[in-house]
This record gives sequence, C-alpha cells and structure tokens, in this order.
Amino acid sequence: MRFTLPRLVRILPRSAIALPERGQPPLRIYEELPKESRKEPTLLEILLKEKEAAGPNYPPNIRIEPVASKKTFAGVKREFVPQMKAILRER
Repeated sequence: MRFTLPRLVRILPRSAIALPERGQPPLRIYEELPKESRKEPTLLEILLKEKEAAGPNYPPNIRIEPVASKKTFAGVKREFVPQMKAILRER
C-alpha cells in the first residue's frame, strides 16, 4: 500500500501552535514538499522503466504504446490522423 499525503498529516490543536502577531505573516511550521514527490508515477511510466531495466529480456508480447490524444494531432488534417496513429504504434 502506498502512503499518501492525507494519510501522513496529523491534526494539531490550535493551542499547540504559536500564533503570530497581527500584521505579520504566519510562521511556516512545515517544509513544502517538492513537486516530484507529490506526483505518483503513472502505470505507463512504471512499465517504461521496467522495459528499460530488462533490456532485451523484456517480453516481446507486451507492447507499450504512447498516448495519442486529440492534442497530439491538433495540426494534422483529419484524413491523415489514422495513418499517423498507425505510425505511432509499436511493432
């Protein structure tokens, strides 16, 4: 089971925190997490890492194809989109 940020947060009573005086910014009682640690890897990223680590020993029947969304083909004419999708597929 992966630990998530909400699972690790503890709720403190107000009396446990030193409140700042009026007009001053509040003191930071925590360090902000870097963005890399907040984002969990996707299944596609995990599979790509496994494929790189395995090298030629990776099973050939498992294909990892890139995600092809509408944004990917935004500048392509409609009649060429199926051909472009076919080019992106792993063989």
